[in-house]
Amino acid sequence: MITLRVAHALVLGFLFAAPAFAGDATPAAGASSNVFQDGKAGFIVSHIAYALSKDANETGACPDGMTAGYGDGSGFGSIGEAFLSRPDLTRREGEEEQPYVKRVFGQGFSDPNTKNLCLNPELGKPDPRFRTVTGKNVPADGIDLDGQDSRANGKPAPGTCAHDDFRGTNGERGIDNQFFRVVGCSKSYQSTGQSNTYEIGMYAGEWGILLTLKGVTDLHNAKDVEVGIYANADPIQLSPTREALANATYAIDQDPRFRATAHGRIVNGVLTTDPVDVRFHWVVNSIRLERPLQDARLRVTFTPDGGFEGILAGYTSVEDVYDFAYGFRNGTDGKGNPSPLQLRNVSSIGQAAVLGHTCNGAYYALKKFADGHRDPKTGQCTSISTQYRIKAIPAFVVDTPTHSINSTLVN
Repeated sequence: MITLRVAHALVLGFLFAAPAFAGDATPAAGASSNVFQDGKAGFIVSHIAYALSKDANETGACPDGMTAGYGDGSGFGSIGEAFLSRPDLTRREGEEEQPYVKRVFGQGFSDPNTKNLCLNPELGKPDPRFRTVTGKNVPADGIDLDGQDSRANGKPAPGTCAHDDFRGTNGERGIDNQFFRVVGCSKSYQSTGQSNTYEIGMYAGEWGILLTLKGVTDLHNAKDVEVGIYANADPIQLSPTREALANATYAIDQDPRFRATAHGRIVNGVLTTDPVDVRFHWVVNSIRLERPLQDARLRVTFTPDGGFEGILAGYTSVEDVYDFAYGFRNGTDGKGNPSPLQLRNVSSIGQAAVLGHTCNGAYYALKKFADGHRDPKTGQCTSISTQYRIKAIPAFVVDTPTHSINSTLVN
């Protein structure tokens, strides 16, 4: 996609350009300070992935085995079980996979009256085939979100639900990463799996994340740093080898729902922010979705290339994480209308078949291990701790409208 901007708007819109660092800063060892000017700088996330752990066969995370999918687990040939009250959509004895899939597509995916467990997981039940992390002393990547080690204290922090914290990959205590507990026994979330490769869409220009810093007078210690976290309105700029380019120019998404500001501090070269709600775009199979993170916080260290890397963590509503990771129920098209039902059907059930999970199994596992935003009326938690490992590189971030010359072609 090619973006258009008026030249003078670009110049006036530059908020965070930076040939040099102003003031008497004392950079942390190994960190580059020349991306800052008057204590300000802009960045784009160049790499992002779920913060999880090593593979289950290395950590012993899954002594009861790995998650299995519908039917016999043979891909599309066994998805009939996902359709409720339609025994005629199960695979017939001797039926070849290709004609079976054609029959399911014709009769099940296109019929709005046919309910399936991926768009309606609450109509199913918890599934013992969906395995979760039960191994002892399994490490997990991430940070402490609720300020206490629930395993040691034996009780949850205020506003949370009882859960078993992980130890960190470097021995830290109190790591809140219940999303990993849910997905850690799914083959698609192992190192060679497909579920942690959504960065590909970012590199295809479908979405992106921008960050800005203000008030950085010292990369080693700074008492009050203002951190902007935004959805990117422009496709990411890549080199001929498809690496994210440093110092490219990006516009902030003008929708206030995708803009957040937090305060933080730098201590011994580590930037930590206070909680703030953030929200990003995500696209899968032409279905537009959102990836929200409540009470999100950053814990990152500066890198010699002028960027930073570390953790972006918070809590994701169970309903939201189910939608963007499994069900695509609330997906929309390019104009904000509900994405075609058949596309959501095919995408959600097709993903379950290919990746080897059951949608109702995933849904009830997320609900079971939810540990954040406890509802005082029901006593149930409505969100689950979710952590991302990110890397960001310097960028010029402007707050000005931008649009694509292809926008009229979006359906």
